[in-house]
Amino acid sequence: MCYTVLMPSPEGGPRHIPEWAERERLSDLTWITENLHKLFPAAQLGVSTMGRGVLVIDTTTVIMHDQGDGNPMFYLPEAQVQELGNQDALRMVRAYDPSWQLVAGLLKPEGKESFYRVGVPTEGKNRPV
Repeated sequence: MCYTVLMPSPEGGPRHIPEWAERERLSDLTWITENLHKLFPAAQLGVSTMGRGVLVIDTTTVIMHDQGDGNPMFYLPEAQVQELGNQDALRMVRAYDPSWQLVAGLLKPEGKESFYRVGVPTEGKNRPV
């Protein structure tokens, strides 16, 4: 299960998201949810070895391996995220709680990329309120 939040616009009201963007976001979050059992452990490994950061998944490439197929992924620590200059991704990396959340970056066709801060509710069940 994942969650999203409607971000306020600079004018103070909710930001309007075009229908195509909302469909893309829903598709992305569905894909992340379906793969969370692989993504969260990979992100946890990244945090334990490199500190807070983002798990980047190349959705444009599928590779075959002995257990089936999958998308290549890599972990970028916060310093490298800062070098990228993507302020939304950097804000998410600085704000997430690695004990039950991850930041996933999806590389897409035509050079597009999307970043999501995703909660893993079962991992957060023991966190302080």
